[in-house]
Amino acid sequence: MILFILAAFGLGWLFQLLAACSPFWLAAAMWTPALGALLELKREGKLKPRPLGEEWPGLKALYKATAPAAFWLALSILLAYFVVGPSPYEPPPTVRAVFFVAFVEVPGWVVYATLPLAVIAPFINALLATFGEELGWRGYLLPRLAERIGWAWASVVVGVVWGVWHAPAVLVVGHNYGRPWCLDCLAVFVLLTVPMSFIHTWAYLKYGVWGAAFLHGAVNGWAGAYFLIYHHTFGDLAWSLTGLYGAATLAATAAVFWLLTNPTARRSKLTMPGWDSDG
Repeated sequence: MILFILAAFGLGWLFQLLAACSPFWLAAAMWTPALGALLELKREGKLKPRPLGEEWPGLKALYKATAPAAFWLALSILLAYFVVGPSPYEPPPTVRAVFFVAFVEVPGWVVYATLPLAVIAPFINALLATFGEELGWRGYLLPRLAERIGWAWASVVVGVVWGVWHAPAVLVVGHNYGRPWCLDCLAVFVLLTVPMSFIHTWAYLKYGVWGAAFLHGAVNGWAGAYFLIYHHTFGDLAWSLTGLYGAATLAATAAVFWLLTNPTARRSKLTMPGWDSDG
């Protein structure tokens, strides 16, 4: 486990710190958990020269894995009207967005015109970044913990680790909250990643690491729709989608998909192709 920790946290935290200079490094950091997993399995002699594509279940199945993200977003937007209040939203003349790993100002109408392209966000995000995280968190760490403490408790532990792993980005860069050195922001983010971990475990057990990567990509790509409507909540630790409100609606989403579909009954153990199934 030491190589996994060194790669995910040592190199990963370094890249997150460098993200203060360029968002490119934040994307690079998302591949460090995968690097740690591959190094560990190579050291243990369990890595096999088989392509990861053997686990590919097809795009139709992978888009089914994004169902929790769609449910969470819809639930959060609908309930926000009653608990947050009608949005005083006015379309901004410009939107600051990431474009080719650089922050640029783009006309607001461009954002709305490209919203239909959100359907490809899970695919693009999975290929560029989220597969790297999921190969480490769900493909390596989660099943190893589940063998000892079960899928539910393993999901809790991975959720905490996952949240703490984002510490440099949250504290130094102000990731997701817009203000650096906010310890309360990091604490709330960990509260968010714990229920988030459950829906990713659900996707992993049903659709493998690629399914978890597509779900992760959907969460990252679609959450912005909430802020287009309730932009005044961004950074609010109570009512933001990355605040306590988001954690509560995410917990409800996790309960729906975890309790009603019983994902742990489908597979008692799941490993990525490319390494032995005994480990």
